[in-house]
Amino acid sequence: MELFNANEFDILGEKVRNCDLCPRMCYSQKILNRSSGSLNAEIMFIGEAPGRLGADNSGIPFHGDKAGHNFEELLKFAGIHRSNIFVTNAVLCNPRDEKGNNSTPTKAEIDNCSFYLREQIKLINPKIIVTLGSVALESTKYILKHDLNLRDSVRTANRWYEKILIPFYHPGQRAMIHRSMANQRSDYQFLADIAKKLFKKNNNSFVSTPSIDVISIINYLYQKKSTYTYFALHKLFYLIEYRSVIKFGARLTNSYIIRQKDGPYCTDLHILKIKKALPYLESKILSNTNIQIYKANNVLFEYETFSECLLLQDSVKHLIDEILVEHGDKTNAALKRTVYFSRPMRNILSIENEKKLNLYNTPISFDNL
Repeated sequence: MELFNANEFDILGEKVRNCDLCPRMCYSQKILNRSSGSLNAEIMFIGEAPGRLGADNSGIPFHGDKAGHNFEELLKFAGIHRSNIFVTNAVLCNPRDEKGNNSTPTKAEIDNCSFYLREQIKLINPKIIVTLGSVALESTKYILKHDLNLRDSVRTANRWYEKILIPFYHPGQRAMIHRSMANQRSDYQFLADIAKKLFKKNNNSFVSTPSIDVISIINYLYQKKSTYTYFALHKLFYLIEYRSVIKFGARLTNSYIIRQKDGPYCTDLHILKIKKALPYLESKILSNTNIQIYKANNVLFEYETFSECLLLQDSVKHLIDEILVEHGDKTNAALKRTVYFSRPMRNILSIENEKKLNLYNTPISFDNL
């Protein structure tokens, strides 16, 4: 996200935070912030609403629950960088039923939020808009009428509002009954193919296959040491990426890293995603803000060579070893100081101080170091 070009977006975000149009949602967290992605994005994804266990909890659209994990997996499959897209919802608050479970937004709630959706589209001005689910597709009709429906129009490119509108199914588990994960992977590949043709000049920055998977780095970290705090994993991973840019001139992965109050947070390192990918790990809560992730004592096998995708080149191993020697035994407080003194974080802090802004949830850029 271009920080210097974000004033209008910040003003819109403040309007959203002060909105009280919908009685059952006016006290919910309003999910429109810089973690949505790039303000220069050529692709915008529109979902239904923040999930109770997802964005309503994490503050990051499509992150933290099963739908978010599926969405991130689909992006990864198609080689689409989350840092170069913009992700939002038709309704920006979490609608819940009387039992506190996720509920479908009403037509009135979609209508109330349509102003904010229209303003987001104007500000971002994407070339492609992808709707995720029937509610998202319906929400676009509040901006400009069309005759598309999800069943007949899924995975089709349609002219709408001087954009290309592509309807997809929602990545949540219930939608998988109607549109399998395999079919949804094909949908996202369809999107990537269109993007490659449409954005020829920016092709390499938008869609590519990452050379290294995030989990391969985490797996290697656990070959060197059996226990880390969840906090430390995020900070060490950030320092590894930062060192890679300095040493090799490029990042190792396409992971999405944002600035949170305690420093860098990588969406690919959500605790449930780590434990699913590396089932030899277990966790325990040390305090409200501290979780320990460690190798289980009764593991009968090591994951050092269980998959070729987890193998790393010697040059990458040496880089990780350097970071561990320098920072691997630091306390959480010392790691926090270290990352805050790094150039990408200092750039953000400098803008915060100069412009009197709070850049919480801003994507961290490793460019121009």
